[in-house]
Amino acid sequence: MGFVDERRKVVITLPEGVWEFKALDGSVLSSPEGADEKLTAALAETAKQQELISGVNSAKITVDGKDYELDIERILDLKVGEVLEETAKIYPDQEALISFDGTKRVDYKTFEANAKAFAKYLLSIGIKKGDHVGLWMANGVESMTAAYAISKIGAVMIAFTPYEKQDRMEELVRRSQVSTFILYRGAKVHENIEMLADDMYPEIKTQKYGELNLEKAPLLKRVILVDATDEFAYPGVYDFNTAMEEGRALDDAAFEEAEKAFTVKDLAYVIYTSGSTGFPKGVMLSHLNIVENSNTLIKRMGLDHSDKMCMQIQLFHTFGSVVSGLTSIMVGIPIVLTSRFKPAESLAMIERERCTTVCGVPTMFIGFIDTLKKNPDAYEISCMSKGIAAGAPCPEKMVREIEDIMKMKNLIVCYGLTETSPCITATNVDDSPEIKGTTVGTLNEGLEVKIVDPNTLEELPAGVPGEICTRGYNIMMGYLGDPEKTASTFTPDGWLRTGDQGYFDENGYLRLTDRLKDIIIRSGENISPGEVEKVLGSHPDVEEAYVIGVKDYKYGEIVGTFVRLKEGSTLTAEELRAFCVGKTPTLSIPSYYWFVDEFPLLTNGKVSKPELRKIAEATKADMPRIEAPKKK
Repeated sequence: MGFVDERRKVVITLPEGVWEFKALDGSVLSSPEGADEKLTAALAETAKQQELISGVNSAKITVDGKDYELDIERILDLKVGEVLEETAKIYPDQEALISFDGTKRVDYKTFEANAKAFAKYLLSIGIKKGDHVGLWMANGVESMTAAYAISKIGAVMIAFTPYEKQDRMEELVRRSQVSTFILYRGAKVHENIEMLADDMYPEIKTQKYGELNLEKAPLLKRVILVDATDEFAYPGVYDFNTAMEEGRALDDAAFEEAEKAFTVKDLAYVIYTSGSTGFPKGVMLSHLNIVENSNTLIKRMGLDHSDKMCMQIQLFHTFGSVVSGLTSIMVGIPIVLTSRFKPAESLAMIERERCTTVCGVPTMFIGFIDTLKKNPDAYEISCMSKGIAAGAPCPEKMVREIEDIMKMKNLIVCYGLTETSPCITATNVDDSPEIKGTTVGTLNEGLEVKIVDPNTLEELPAGVPGEICTRGYNIMMGYLGDPEKTASTFTPDGWLRTGDQGYFDENGYLRLTDRLKDIIIRSGENISPGEVEKVLGSHPDVEEAYVIGVKDYKYGEIVGTFVRLKEGSTLTAEELRAFCVGKTPTLSIPSYYWFVDEFPLLTNGKVSKPELRKIAEATKADMPRIEAPKKK
């Protein structure tokens, strides 16, 4: 990781000008013209003492009897595209990208060369710093190449889920202001290029590439398709590989200028939230946000050059693009790219490729565990020792099964948001299953968290649950095109409001108590779905349980739950309700029980509670309502 440390710098600002120093070393990188030598030497000594974390603070020094108030900023001066470039220099022949079926295998030297070639092509068609380029692509060699090409020239990658439906996709493209669209031909249930050409923008069948005039997307001028065969050789569509080869033949001069034209503080990615509380918001993340968070997570995961990453989470999610993708590239290890999650297929791939590390949401780990329970001798996966679980609670029972059934002893559990790029806290690899199952770890270095009253924003005493607020190098630049939502997400003094509720225990571990907007209010009493889910999940026959509020005329809301039982269980609603008695307040015990085989999921793999609420509202009239036990 030497090249990361080499790119850290300390920026000190005074009324006399701005000085830049190499972190810990203290050597001068730049200084104001005619700067006083004694002052510069004193500032260099101050710079040498700064920690290797991003952030801003102040200090005082005295030189020749004069006092100076210093504004000090610590920066990891490394852009996303530069990470790939540096890694390719160190590990040129190391495998970098491997397709899910193993047929495409690209080393770091080739990955870097291809990304640079495509970047040069993008420049040749007019793409420049700050321009928005859309990716409608699942994980693959080409999508990774395109993503890093975009980052190399200061353009902005806007990643869309390849499984998006037409109406919402049209709105996302419009809001995103993309000028160029890159996509694979197919996705999960439909062919994306067919949807694009037949339903969304039929003009691409007749209008010229680069000169598109689309009624629904006036800013979109180009569509680039991976493997644009004769079947899809429309005038408005260009072939990805052809574009890359054209770029390879271009001079480097424009590319080198473009690399210098932006900084780590410029916008790199727009990642859309899952839309669990309305239309997705476009989260704007800088190069600094992404690279610094990746570097921190490498330490938390214990990644080293002997590892091999199974990238289960898609590129359109920060958990995929940052936690799986950029961390791996920064270390210089192979990435096996999974375009969609099917547990049996993924386990077979992990066995074939000897992957050591997998990142996933809890539902993915449950899929792995269920498959291994049914076929305990079908997969030889002793190679897999490291993992990260995030995106939803990871109960202690699940942690123990991950360790016992998957033999994954070095699991960590992370917490964060897209808005925090993404991780704020994480457990340690040597923490107990109890800690990993009941907390989300300790604060990542260089970040701050405080717990506040969500109504007054006053900081609460230690151990008292409240809204989690955070600030540091990882905080988003804002929401794309929505200054009002951006402003409402921050406190007046600049802390990001997560919307999550929790507290730090006596050992400094963050314990989540609930998502504030998920609180169920029954007759004025607040009920925490997360707490009820813990109780339901502790029943030996329950695999997963999710709690929602069900509209009720008398009480406003009452508690309902969707439950997936373990295979072969005959557990009834009455029995499960009886199990809850005494373990949670009577008001919190569910009155409605839906037993299901699977849950509706958001595009990021999380369970969609809005969809559960819709199902509940549509079917509750036909469901038995189980009342509380009568008081004796």
